[in-house]
Amino acid sequence: MPWRVGRELRHLYHAAHALLERSRTPWRPICLIAKPIHSTRAPWQPAVALKLKHSHTAVQAEGAVEDLQLTPSYDLDVESVLLRWKRPREVEAVDPEIQPPPHILAILDNVFKQYRTRLPTLEELRSSPDTAELVTYLRSQHRPPALVHHFLDVREPRHALWIIRIAVQSGYSFSPKFYGHVSEKLADMHKWRLITGLTDVARADLGYTTTGLLNWRLQALMESQHHFPLQDVLDLYAREHVRVSRLTYHLLIAMHLRNHDLTTALAVVRAMESAGIRVSPRTWAVILLNHRSLGLSPSAKAQALSALRTADGQTATTILNSLVQLLLDAHDMTGAIDVLSMASVPNAGHLSDHGVGTTQPGDAKSDSALSSPRSGLINVTTYNILLNYLARQGDLARSLQTLEQMDGAAILPDDATAAALVRLYYATDSPNDALHVVADALRNYPTAAALLLDLGFTASMPAKHPTYPNTAAPTIGLFNSLITGILRSSGLAALNTVLRIMRIVKVDANAATLAILMSHLNRREKSRPREMIRAVRALMSIGLPPTTRHLHVLMAALLREERAISRPRGWTMGPVAEQTSLRPFAAGNCFEPAAGVVFPRRLRYRSLMRPILQSLTDRGVRSDRVTFAMRIKHDAVVKCDLEMALSTFKAMVAAGIQPNEYHYGALIEGHAAVGDMRGAMDIMCKAAEAGARINVKTHTMIIAGFARLGQPTQAVEAFRRMVGEGIRPDVPAIDALVSAFFRAKAYRVARRALLQLWPQVAPMSDELEKASLRQLAIAFRALHGANSKVPERLSSQEQRMLRWKIRDILRRWKSAEGYSRDKGERAHRPARHRHVSLARTPEYTRARRC
Repeated sequence: MPWRVGRELRHLYHAAHALLERSRTPWRPICLIAKPIHSTRAPWQPAVALKLKHSHTAVQAEGAVEDLQLTPSYDLDVESVLLRWKRPREVEAVDPEIQPPPHILAILDNVFKQYRTRLPTLEELRSSPDTAELVTYLRSQHRPPALVHHFLDVREPRHALWIIRIAVQSGYSFSPKFYGHVSEKLADMHKWRLITGLTDVARADLGYTTTGLLNWRLQALMESQHHFPLQDVLDLYAREHVRVSRLTYHLLIAMHLRNHDLTTALAVVRAMESAGIRVSPRTWAVILLNHRSLGLSPSAKAQALSALRTADGQTATTILNSLVQLLLDAHDMTGAIDVLSMASVPNAGHLSDHGVGTTQPGDAKSDSALSSPRSGLINVTTYNILLNYLARQGDLARSLQTLEQMDGAAILPDDATAAALVRLYYATDSPNDALHVVADALRNYPTAAALLLDLGFTASMPAKHPTYPNTAAPTIGLFNSLITGILRSSGLAALNTVLRIMRIVKVDANAATLAILMSHLNRREKSRPREMIRAVRALMSIGLPPTTRHLHVLMAALLREERAISRPRGWTMGPVAEQTSLRPFAAGNCFEPAAGVVFPRRLRYRSLMRPILQSLTDRGVRSDRVTFAMRIKHDAVVKCDLEMALSTFKAMVAAGIQPNEYHYGALIEGHAAVGDMRGAMDIMCKAAEAGARINVKTHTMIIAGFARLGQPTQAVEAFRRMVGEGIRPDVPAIDALVSAFFRAKAYRVARRALLQLWPQVAPMSDELEKASLRQLAIAFRALHGANSKVPERLSSQEQRMLRWKIRDILRRWKSAEGYSRDKGERAHRPARHRHVSLARTPEYTRARRC
C-alpha cells in the first residue's frame, strides 16, 4: 500500500538523517594524493587518483561495526591495539590557564546554531564583528589544540575538525604528533570519514606527510570499504618518500582479507618478507582477526596454534580470541571450549593442535564449562565473544553460567558486554532486563533515560538477571542491539524513540544501524524490493554510500520475490525439470560485488541496482560468503541450473572461502527442487563430513523433496533421521511431512500426523480438534516464527516420545496403503484404485460434525 511504503521510507530517511546531521563537511571524491616530502621540492602531482564514476556515490561511509547474520563483525578496539606497534602516547593534560574560556565557547555555540547545515568559512568569520575575537584566539599559541581537545571530549568531532581547518587557514600550524593523537580519538569514535579529511588538512598544513598519517588514512579507507591494489599503495608511499612500515603491511593484509581476497593478502605477506620484515606472531594475529570473512580452515587453525606458542601476552590473547570466534562461527562450541581450556592451564604456552578438531553439530550442546583462567590469556573480550554466540542461540542458562565464571575470574565487564547482554535478554524474552542495562548506560542523561518508559521500561521492577550497574556507556553497539530487539518486539513504532535517545546522548547511527532497519523491513514487513532500492539510492544522494550489508538485504529481497514468481510453493507443487536457463540470463563474474547475479529487468530492477553496484565496484569491493550463497541459491533454486551452481561453489572454494550450511543448503535445495534426492542426500553427507552444521532447515529440504515426489515413506524416514540426531522439528519441517501424505492423497493420515506433531511446536487449542485439514494447516503455518524461544535440541524423553509418534504415523500410512500390520506384504485390495482429485476437498478433510 502507498501509505505503508511511505512509512517505511520515512524510517529509513530518519535513520539516515541521524547519521548525517552532525557530520556534514565539504567532501571531495576519495583519492590518495602524493606530494614530495618538502613543499620546496617538485610541485604537487597526483600519485593515485581513485575516483568514483557515478555522480551519486560520494564516498562518505563509516565502517560497519556489526553485520548481518552471515557477515562477520570486527572488534575495532582489539584491532587498533594489535595493528599499531606503539599507540601514540597520551597528550599531557592541558594547562588550566589555556583551557577554552567561556566567552569563546559561547561564540562558538552561536556560530554552530547559526550555521546548522554548513559551517562558516574563514572569510565569513572575519567579516562578522561577533566572531572577530574567535579568529584572533585561533591564531594564539597553544590555544587551538586546547579548543580541539575540548570538542573531542564532548563528542563533537565535526566541530573539532572545522576548528583545525580554520586555525590552519588563519596561520596556525599543528605538529604531526597532534594530528596522530586526534586521528586516534576519531578512530575510537569510528569517525573514519573525518580521519581522511584530517589527513588532507595535515598534508596541507605540514607540507609533507608521515608514515603514521598515511597509515591512519589507509585504515580509514579500509574501514569505509575502500580497497586498493598492493602496488598502488606501495607506489604512493614511495612518491611521498616515507617508509613502508610493518603496520602498513598489516593494514594491507587486513584490507584484502576483509575483501575476501586471499591471493592478494598472501602477496602482501610475501612483499613484507621481501622488504626484510619477518612474519611474526603479531602478523598471524592480524590474519586471524580478519579471517572471519573466509571462515576457519585447518591450515589457519594450525598456524594459529603454532603462533600462540611464541606470542607475547597481548598478541597471544588476540590470537586466542580470534581462534575462538572462528570456531564459534563454525558452530563448534566444543572445539572453542577445548582451546580455552588449554589456554587456562599454567603451561598454556605449549599448546598442541592435537585434539582440537572440528566437532559435529550435535556436540555444540556439550555441558563443558570454561575453566578459570590462570595464565592471563583470557580477558573480557573472550567472554563477550561467548556471550554474543550464546545470545544468537537464545541460550540463557549457559550465558548466565558464563557470567558467573567471568565474575569468578575477577574480570570486569565493558561496553561490549552491555551490548551482548541487551542482545541476550531480548532474545530470551526478558526485555525489561535489557532496558535496565540501557538505563544504566543513560545514568548521566536523565532526559534520555525518561524516554525508555515509551519502550515499555518498568524501573520499579528489578532485573531478574545480571545487569552490572555503573559499567556501561552509551555506544553505537549498545543502541544497535537495542534497535534489533525493539524492532522484533515492538516493530517500527518504537524506532523513533530510540533515535531520539541517540540524538540526546550524541551517538550517531552508522551503516549497521541502517542495515538492521532494512533487514527488518525485508524479513518482518515484507517490503517491496523496488522501494528499498529507491531508499538506498536516496541515501546515496545525501552522502551515504551503500555497503555490502545493504547489498545483502537488497539481494535477499530480490531473490525472495523472484523465487515466489518462478517457483511458487504449496502442497500441490511437484518437482520442476532441471534446465540450463529458465529465461535468457547472462551470468557475470562471480567475484563482482553481487557475485555475478544479473538482476531481472522486471520493474526496472536492473537499472535501479546499477548505481549501487557501480559504487561498490569502484571501491574495489569483491563478493563475500553471503553473496556467493545467494548466487548459488539463485542458480540452483530459481534457475534450476545445478551445473552453474556447482561451478560457482567450486570457484568460491578455490578462492579460499570456506563453505558453510548456507552454501550447502542452496545446493541441497536445488537438487531437491528438481527431484534429484540422491544428489541432495549426497551433498548433505558431504556437508556433514566438511563440518558444516546440519540443522532443521537442511532436513526440511530433504523432507520437502520427498514430499514433492509423493513419497511419504521416504519423507517419514528423513523426518526420523532428523529426530534421531536430536533436532527439534519446527513448523516448516512438520508442514513438509504432512504435505507428503497430502500429495499421496492420504488426507486422513495427513490430518492425523498434523494433530500428533502439533504439540512439538506449540499447544493446540481445543476448538481446532474438529477442524478440517485446510483449517488446521492455515492455523499451524501461522505459528511459524512465534516459537523462536523453543530450544533447538530435543531431550532424550522428547526424542523417545516423538519416535513413538512417528511409528504410529507410519503404521497408519501403511495401513491406508493396504499393508498388513503383521506382515510386510500387501493385503488384498481392489484391483483398481480410487483416484481423488486435488481440485476438490475429500469428504474426510472437512470439519467433523458433532
